[in-house]
Amino acid sequence: MGKRGPLPIPHARRRNRREDVGNVVQVRTPTPPPSLTGEAREEWQRVVPELEAIGVLAIVDRAVLIRYCITWAEWCELQAKVEKTGMIIKGRLDTLVRNPLILLRNDAGRTLADLGKELALTPNARLRAGLKHEMPETGDSKARVTAIEDYRKRLGA
Repeated sequence: MGKRGPLPIPHARRRNRREDVGNVVQVRTPTPPPSLTGEAREEWQRVVPELEAIGVLAIVDRAVLIRYCITWAEWCELQAKVEKTGMIIKGRLDTLVRNPLILLRNDAGRTLADLGKELALTPNARLRAGLKHEMPETGDSKARVTAIEDYRKRLGA
């Protein structure tokens, strides 16, 4: 019969184990660049207060945040153009083809998803970071209707 208890940690892993020695990143708001305009500026103003509130934003995150906001503005512009021109357009020789703007929009969407994970903008990224989601307190607890209660009411009616 073998030994009881957890397996021993190999020497190489014990030797390379990192100790938390007080390396701290200060949580402060980065300043937006003056070149950020329009939808990108609005996204900055929407996202930064939320990231500050959960305490995951530091000045060193400025470049990632700028890239996220610019990509968001590009995605919005591409989405508007796709809605205007349609999913299928006329190609050469009057054949119907898929709109090439969809590929650009999808690329921007993938970039947004990747940057959102880095900035803890997705629910899964926040849970992995150990953040908890809480409902904001309102004055009247009976006024809150959950989605399932609303769904049940509509089914019964």
